[in-house]
Amino acid sequence: MKKIAVVLFALFFIAKVFSQTNELTDAQIKEAFVTQNIFGEYLKFNNDNTFVSDYRTKGGDGYNFEGNYSINKGIISFSNVKGSEWANKSISTDNNGNLNFNSKYRYLPDSNNGTFIGSLYNLEDKSYFWSVKKIPSDMIIEINGIKAYKVNNEIYITENLKMRNTNSLNGKVVEIKGCDFRCNGWVEQTRRVVFKGMVIDGYIAKTVETETIDGITAPWYYIQQQEHDPFFRNEGDVYNVWIFGGYVKEYPVNEKHENPVELKTSVESTGLKFFQYNNDDKK
Repeated sequence: MKKIAVVLFALFFIAKVFSQTNELTDAQIKEAFVTQNIFGEYLKFNNDNTFVSDYRTKGGDGYNFEGNYSINKGIISFSNVKGSEWANKSISTDNNGNLNFNSKYRYLPDSNNGTFIGSLYNLEDKSYFWSVKKIPSDMIIEINGIKAYKVNNEIYITENLKMRNTNSLNGKVVEIKGCDFRCNGWVEQTRRVVFKGMVIDGYIAKTVETETIDGITAPWYYIQQQEHDPFFRNEGDVYNVWIFGGYVKEYPVNEKHENPVELKTSVESTGLKFFQYNNDDKK
């Protein structure tokens, strides 16, 4: 279920993948591949029409490929591929998708999945292999038709905020089983809020339009939250929810840290129990 939720989240973000107003020439595509290194270590294109791929996934699996590529009327093909025979001539990354060297592709520089912009589109199975170029913070994307900006910062929650299925006070409140905090604390019971003191990262966006609630004008934030099982940490389903941004602050990654004392107060104010691994609550 967790993987399905993540995939759905990415699909919600994919915006106008075929809306490029100007078709790139073969030379322009090659220039983007070679000079901008769009796909990073996953796929490095050389000017002599060779490519290499040499990296490890989070699980430690190694991928080593090399071969030739060609671009003809916008169609990208691979040939003479050598290496990692056991992987069946394909790259499968944690965040960027799958790349099958036996397929043909188009380069879609304006496509995005909520995190990266630019992809190789598989003309056979209609899948995407995403670049490693992050969406700029000022770029407008769409989430289920709602215009939003991608947030590349982390966000800090300054009040307990209800999680909703839409960016409106009329939206249904989402209930999620448990919560796992960065500061080695957790909640086992079902919650309806993100707690004051939480630092949230990952897939984050905020609406272009703002709303005024209780005299505060702010956008809504779109975030991911995950169920928590104290015996299998971070292994529950992932939910995509909206929270009002009037009580949200943005910070650069790793600048703001969670405080267990503050979180304990926030959690207990909702009637739930806050556990910590470094005290008698440890299981």
